[in-house]
Amino acid sequence: MNYLLVIRKLSILIILVGCFMSTSLFWSFMDRAFHGSGRVAIAFIVSVVICLSIGIGGYLKSRHAKGDIYRKEAIAIVGLSWIVIGLLGSLPFIFSGVLNIQYDYTFAVVCAAIFESVSGFTTTGASIFIEPELLPRPILYWRSLTHWLGGMGIVVLFVAVLGGTGTSGKYMVNSEVTGPQPESVKPRVRQNALLLWRIYLSFSAALCIILMLQGMTPFDSLCHTFGTVATAGFSTQNGSIGQYGNFSFEFTIFIFMILGGINFNLHASILQGRWKNVIKNNELRLFLIIILVATIVISLDLFLNRPTYKLAEAIRSAGFQVVAILTTTGFTSDDYNTWPTLSKWLLIVMMFVGGCAGSTAGGIKLMRLMIFIKVALQEVERTFRPHVVRTLRVNGQNIDDDVRRNVSAYVGHIMVIFFTSTIFLLLIQNESLVADQNKLDLESAFSAVVSTLNNIGPGIGMVGATENYSFFNPPAKLFLSLLMIIGRLEVMVLLCLFIPGFWRSD
Repeated sequence: MNYLLVIRKLSILIILVGCFMSTSLFWSFMDRAFHGSGRVAIAFIVSVVICLSIGIGGYLKSRHAKGDIYRKEAIAIVGLSWIVIGLLGSLPFIFSGVLNIQYDYTFAVVCAAIFESVSGFTTTGASIFIEPELLPRPILYWRSLTHWLGGMGIVVLFVAVLGGTGTSGKYMVNSEVTGPQPESVKPRVRQNALLLWRIYLSFSAALCIILMLQGMTPFDSLCHTFGTVATAGFSTQNGSIGQYGNFSFEFTIFIFMILGGINFNLHASILQGRWKNVIKNNELRLFLIIILVATIVISLDLFLNRPTYKLAEAIRSAGFQVVAILTTTGFTSDDYNTWPTLSKWLLIVMMFVGGCAGSTAGGIKLMRLMIFIKVALQEVERTFRPHVVRTLRVNGQNIDDDVRRNVSAYVGHIMVIFFTSTIFLLLIQNESLVADQNKLDLESAFSAVVSTLNNIGPGIGMVGATENYSFFNPPAKLFLSLLMIIGRLEVMVLLCLFIPGFWRSD
């Protein structure tokens, strides 16, 4: 393990995050006439100085590092970067004092700030703020900006801006991107990263402009753009998108959530005129079919079992919520905690499914599920036809044994982590340790684990559509933050950091 090389790359990433954090000062300047704006501005200045000091100091210490980035170094850089950035991103929440109203001791404030920061960068969207609309605009902007930075990937941004030489950049990007088979539409990793970020920027600019033209304020348009394109979920309103009661907002965000949940390499293929790749893509077809079928089923369930819903209203609520959950965006237009049991459990299932590989969405990913099901069916056939050998193909490509093994291992890891984490969460949020109103029931416990592990945000029960995560005790918040990072890095990368042999020199 080349430790100095890892430190140098991490230091550059920290400097990059500090520079983005400094853009929050624009809103501090705009709101300088408001009470308390001075403390918020100082909080961001101090936070930026800390980030830049750590980054510059680390870079100077490691500037003479030699050697190449190999697989172990790439995994260390990606895994540690998400932990370090999550910690540094919490500084504005701590120094600004916005959490002092909710929590009365320092450890609780720090844990809540880390939770909010990690939730932002991992595009989870689970929040501890009870009334976000009362927060200063620089804080709202920063928590939304963390979504946007984490959506396409902070390491992918690093490679796009500063470049990655040869296989080093490829190792780092492949350790961060989502899906079982990292794809490229450009031969060079930096070219591919730049192309994906151009698409990401274009979607962001288009959505922000459309929302403003529809009547949303420029600030709210910007924040909701960050959350939508990144399929994240932080809103400037406690009632999320539903608080506006505006169909045009919902429909526009609905469309862009779908775009964010689709493999960005397919968007690149469209730009290059390769429409056949899009039309023949089985994962995209399945994605759209699930949206259609789930919307129909939930609409009928609402219409038949909730007399207050007219058919058009049921379709509107069901369609938006299906897309928001399947793409792991987590925006809400309705309180689905009040929906029939069938509808709520369909949403829970879709929390596991997630969007397409190579998208900004979380979850297991449809590509993995397609491969996993095909592998399972082949194993069933081998039980009674042991000598039959069939090639496993998805989207016209052969799936080799390494991918099959990795997919099976990933699904297995997710299931084990889900069940053990639910038990552990119930243990640390023990009934004897919390107030009566904070006692965690089983439904809320597994929902919180599913939601954070798959980077959704809202769940059901105590963490439902109109609720938040503020009631969890500090250890529970730190544990849920860890689950968010595990989910964002798709398990393997972060788990490697806890294996002692990983850090030994070969």
